[in-house]
Amino acid sequence: MELARREALFGAAGLALAGCATTAPADSLQAAFFYGFTLYEFARTAQERSGAVAGRPGLLNQLSHRAQLADHTARQVTAPNNDTVYSSAFLELSGGPVEVVSPTSTDRYFSIAFMDAFTDNFAYIGTRATKGQGGVFWIVGPGWRGEAPGGGVTVIRSTTNDVWMLGRVVVDGPSEPSMAAVRNFQSRIRVSASPGRTPRSFGVRASDVNDPAVFLGVVNDILTRSPGGQGHTARARRFAAQGIGAPASPEVLAAWRDYLPKGQQALREAFQYRSNIVDGWSYQEKGVGDFGTNDRLRASTALGGLAALGEEEAMYFHANFAPDGSRLTGAQKFLWRVPPGGVPAEAFWSLTMYQAEPDGRYFLVENPINRFAIGDRTPGLARDDDGSIPILIQRERPQGRFAANWLPAPAGPMRLALRAYLPKRELLERRWRVPALSQV
Repeated sequence: MELARREALFGAAGLALAGCATTAPADSLQAAFFYGFTLYEFARTAQERSGAVAGRPGLLNQLSHRAQLADHTARQVTAPNNDTVYSSAFLELSGGPVEVVSPTSTDRYFSIAFMDAFTDNFAYIGTRATKGQGGVFWIVGPGWRGEAPGGGVTVIRSTTNDVWMLGRVVVDGPSEPSMAAVRNFQSRIRVSASPGRTPRSFGVRASDVNDPAVFLGVVNDILTRSPGGQGHTARARRFAAQGIGAPASPEVLAAWRDYLPKGQQALREAFQYRSNIVDGWSYQEKGVGDFGTNDRLRASTALGGLAALGEEEAMYFHANFAPDGSRLTGAQKFLWRVPPGGVPAEAFWSLTMYQAEPDGRYFLVENPINRFAIGDRTPGLARDDDGSIPILIQRERPQGRFAANWLPAPAGPMRLALRAYLPKRELLERRWRVPALSQV
């Protein structure tokens, strides 16, 4: 705590400080919070997964695999999918390139996304981006001035020294042959750093987002880890008066203490997707996964869907409210009908059920058939006479002809998420409309 307080009050070496922040109007605090919250969430997640904090290098620059589909016990990331398994590594690039080796796959969807500390996806390897071709890649930070060796090494540059590499490989089903093929693919992904170099651990533990000393300490620590002012780090100077990239006075810290709970509530409201609603479905704002300067969208996505892919890789649609405008809840029953042509996606689509937590996060729902999502890879779905697929969304197990199409719901508040991987042009252009839910 004391280290975090010193960071927040006195700044960190390497930042271009612009004097002591002494005042902090509420509207300026909101802009500074939207800018800084994503950095805090990135650091919190990296610390939680790598253990690299307070001098311990932990698992930075090391690859880990989740070789099973997420279920109701998965709580590390909000709104996990139930379509892909993950290969994850938090890279620390200040000591030089980190080498990533990817296998090739032209018959199974995969993507390996590289996100900077602001969670922009700045590069991909995978089905869309490289036509399924793998290879050898050097991931380098903003200060690297070297040259890659010959032999087909591709250099990928990041504007921050902290990078989250997150690979997704589609799983056709939980059967052992399918899982064995996916595990084999994962085993051929490699991450390696220069021998003998120890990655820098995070200097400030993300222990309490409501403590202004901790919040500013974490944000400023992340900024100092990527000197040179490239990319979005250059915008930190705009928020110097709010203690980002500059020392903060006791008055500024007091203003932050009052504002932080309000800021998080604003993000929770933003992630309700009350705008851009058509037939009860919220259409994502353009810019998810490649946010530009839309810090509000960036921060709300960090709260409710950290590590979202860019739009050409995947699109997300959300339903939070019933046709009558009330909050969706498992106390009611709903029908969602997939038209005969299906959802227009080149790779696959899925409808995932989440229970809504009081803190604004979303997790998969425990249920007796262990079904957390339903989609074009779900076996045994019953079709209506016209080829459409009626999906039954309810708490109790249904009976009858379409019982196989059950998507179990929680007892309380819920959210539905429709994912379309490699969306077709009609989806990207918002010409295809998601069918409305009907209340039974």
